[in-house]
Amino acid sequence: MSNKDSSLFYFATIDRPYFLNKHNFYVSEARKRIYAQFSDSNLEAAAKQKEQEYHDEAGKRFNPDYDDEGTVYEDAYQEGVSLWLALSEMKNAISLGLTAGMFHQFDKELREKCILEFSHWLDHKTIKSMIWDIGFPRLIEMLEWIGMDITDKPYYKTIDACRQVVNVYKHGDGHAHRELSATHPEYYHDISTPGGYRFRLRHEQLEVSETQFMEFANAITAFWNDIPVHCMRSAIRNEPEWINSEYLRHEKKASKLQD
Repeated sequence: MSNKDSSLFYFATIDRPYFLNKHNFYVSEARKRIYAQFSDSNLEAAAKQKEQEYHDEAGKRFNPDYDDEGTVYEDAYQEGVSLWLALSEMKNAISLGLTAGMFHQFDKELREKCILEFSHWLDHKTIKSMIWDIGFPRLIEMLEWIGMDITDKPYYKTIDACRQVVNVYKHGDGHAHRELSATHPEYYHDISTPGGYRFRLRHEQLEVSETQFMEFANAITAFWNDIPVHCMRSAIRNEPEWINSEYLRHEKKASKLQD
């Protein structure tokens, strides 16, 4: 095989199920062990049980000469509502954590594979330092540079939205929140008045439903399924303007570590 036709990235037949099986296991267990426990019916049942327990306990202390039966019912109802709200907040916190864990697993697996493949034709220590340091969008630029088509695919937009959601989850109010709330308000719990006035979205309103979690999961699956077996040197594209300076910076960094 000539140097011109040599492979820059090899995604072997056994690679695809290796990555997909780990991803699918994570998603399947998240749905079975976590989301199933926080279904709407389970939350409603827990709230009803809490309401009934409060009512039963209050009934033991009820004095018709002093206590108001309507107040007991109202207090019991509020106890149920409070539990439902607390469980809903917990569900969302867990859903965000699951989303972050899924994305980080995907991101780390992809970076490790890129380090392995790029190390065949670039210095291992330099490319390892560089790939772990650059942001996810630049990692995708590198893959497109060697011939992959990613950013024009529907799944990439969903994966990038997932990345932004995870950034807001980790960092709270900041650039990531401003960008996400402007481009993807669907990932925020909507708070509006009866008159239709919508409040400015806050990072605390970040919310990922099970349906949205599955949209992210399916996009990651589509990504792994779309990676070609070979990216050949003959198909390499124009080098992104930042790559050379970034590589030289990490080359110097790797050299200093050796000294």
